[in-house]
Amino acid sequence: MLLEFVVVWRQAFSGMSKVNRCLLAELPPPPGSKVGWPWTEEVPHLPDRMANGQPWPRISIVTPSFNQAEFLEETIRSVLLQGYVNLEYFIIDGGSNDGSVEIVKKYEAWLTGWVSEMDRGQSHAINKGFERCTGDLMTFQNSDDYYLPGTFADAATRFVALRDAAAVVGGFFYVDGHKRRDEAIAARLPHSGPIDLVLTPVNHWRLHQVSTFYSRGVLDKVGRRVREDLNWVMDRELLYRACKAGPVLISGLNYAIFRWHPQGKSISNYLKADLEYATLHDSYHYDKPEEESLRRAIANRRRAIGYVRFAKQSGDLGPALKALCISLRYLPSLVRERAYLSTWAKVLLRKTAGARSVRR
Repeated sequence: MLLEFVVVWRQAFSGMSKVNRCLLAELPPPPGSKVGWPWTEEVPHLPDRMANGQPWPRISIVTPSFNQAEFLEETIRSVLLQGYVNLEYFIIDGGSNDGSVEIVKKYEAWLTGWVSEMDRGQSHAINKGFERCTGDLMTFQNSDDYYLPGTFADAATRFVALRDAAAVVGGFFYVDGHKRRDEAIAARLPHSGPIDLVLTPVNHWRLHQVSTFYSRGVLDKVGRRVREDLNWVMDRELLYRACKAGPVLISGLNYAIFRWHPQGKSISNYLKADLEYATLHDSYHYDKPEEESLRRAIANRRRAIGYVRFAKQSGDLGPALKALCISLRYLPSLVRERAYLSTWAKVLLRKTAGARSVRR
């Protein structure tokens, strides 16, 4: 099996080419009773050239994956059924043993390349794919998230209108498992058009990797590798780094689905994710005093929220209460926020319910 993967790696990346546009009828049939996008629906094929006569910019997508067979096929189909003319698509699997490889093989005829082998984690997998990207726009899409119809055409059209842009970003939906959860994310984005990205828009306007496309030219200037020492916020660090080198183009459209499920990395360990997020802010320094003050405030708030979310998750009263107290060291004003007070109530009620069950 390992030899087979090595051969696939060599064949896939020895002669890279764009992905041929595929029709829904050409793809493997959807499993079970799956219907709708991207199972039984597709985006009509785009014309060979844009309305202004220019060729469509090449878009490169990398999907890092490890044991995500439950969601992977949906991700793959959402890329292939965009009807896009000039596409590269790489899947970098970390040696899955849950059936993911069999899913990838079903679609390998439409992939630029794929590999399944042990790696050093998600960031390493992304870098392996990024090294091979030749697109004008490039990004990664995790194997439990997926794109919405028309995303590639919209991102490409906006990018061509301002090729100095560092990134094109759209809105997104949260999905809880397989069910749509929050449909208001796009409304939180600013009006469509270019913006200069500083810390405030990143947090207030909910810019997110799941709906971001980077300029390869800008990434080649600032470094197209994500930091492998980061486990949770390597995508955010890349966004910060890239967007300090150029403006961001904001689309009013929703580009993607971000899946919120218990196996997700951030959800399974809120505290570590939030502390790493805060450390990322600590490492960035800005020239203006007000930006430095804002950076520190964001970092401290993120730490505080991390401890509050840990308290919600913790099943032990002692660690939960300690976390709630620690959160106030970083953000004393939390005592006036309803969410913080409700967490205290939930923790104490959980303890009370536990004591009653013991007495019984």
